[in-house]
Amino acid sequence: MEMVYLEKAAELGNLILASETSLRLADAKAAFEADEAAQSAFKEYNEHQKGMQIAQERGLMTQERYQKALTRLVELEIEMKSKPAVQEYLKADTDFNNFATSVLEMLRMTIGIEAGHFGRGCGGGCCK
Repeated sequence: MEMVYLEKAAELGNLILASETSLRLADAKAAFEADEAAQSAFKEYNEHQKGMQIAQERGLMTQERYQKALTRLVELEIEMKSKPAVQEYLKADTDFNNFATSVLEMLRMTIGIEAGHFGRGCGGGCCK
């Protein structure tokens, strides 16, 4: 009997993957990965951010160095986000995450997790 629920969950997963939102994300990701300038800007931003984090963890950042590094990080972020492939990928990713969150929230509401108990509404006999 439990297998039916797992099959339905897999079916829902496949429906989500076939959704317009998911397909748009896959297309945006492919375009992003094919764009060398977008990849380069993304890599440079991440490397700088990681370098800042390491320097902070090791106590190597004076306030002045931190401000310069932060200014450069913002510049790299602006440069990265100016790439159309990055813009579309970030937008598609945000839209997909919002969609997936909505689906999860609907599941939670349907099974009553939101109210702090399982069961649909009070039909489970747990409410008085």
